[in-house]
Order: sequence, then C-alpha cells, then structure tokens
Amino acid sequence: MSREMEMLHDSEVVLVSEVGCTPGRLVAEFLDAEYTVRISYFDKVVEATSWNLFEALADVRSSLEREGLTPAVEGACRDVYPSRMALEMGGGRKAYRWPLADRPVTVGIFDAVPDFEYGRLAYVGEQRDFVRGLRNKGHE
Repeated sequence: MSREMEMLHDSEVVLVSEVGCTPGRLVAEFLDAEYTVRISYFDKVVEATSWNLFEALADVRSSLEREGLTPAVEGACRDVYPSRMALEMGGGRKAYRWPLADRPVTVGIFDAVPDFEYGRLAYVGEQRDFVRGLRNKGHE
C-alpha cells in the first residue's frame, strides 16, 4: 500500500544574496516518519529529508550557501533555534527567537523575514555558533 505525501507548507520565498534577491518556492512535506523541505528557484531544485523540518531546512540552506543564497525565513535567522521538545513533538515547525534582552518568542520556521530584518539571516554554522553562545550564557 503506497502512502501519499502530506503537504505541510507551500509558499513563495525570497533567496537573499550579496548581490540581490531571487524569488523561489518553498515546500515542506511529510511521509511516514520523514520531513522533506524543497526550495526551487529558476530551473534549480534543492531538497533534503530529515526526521524534523528544522534539520531538513538546515540541509537545504547548506546547499544554497554554496551559491551564496539564504532563504528569508525565520528558520534561517541567527537568533532562531528550536528546543529539543519542539523537534521531537512538533517536527521542528516552531522555534524560539532569542532576542538579546527579552524572553524568547515562538515563531514558525517558514515565516517570512521582512527585508528590513535581512541582517538577522545567517549561514547554518553562524546560527549554530550564535545559539551555542546563548546556551553557554545560561539560556536554554
């Protein structure tokens, strides 16, 4: 018996680079116990599958980094990272945004980042380093 892929997210996405912005499409799907994230732009498609959406998005972002592109979504911001519980119970759809002064707020990882906040976008390694620094300061 074959199962159908469940569509979780389908939206336009902006891919940001040093030279400008490129329109694309972001799709997230679920089948069995795996999540797939796909970003298509021009005639290219970048796709990754993982046990949660955040890791699948991080894998797609790593591939896009080689082209100098970052998707303008909350899950690609240096100050956004999911808790272990969000990964295990929610599939990584939601994450915490860690402002420097206040308490963290929950955001959807595929929520669009407005152009005036593109400075928050980061490569995968930069994002992990930032969150590691927060955890070392006592945030969890």
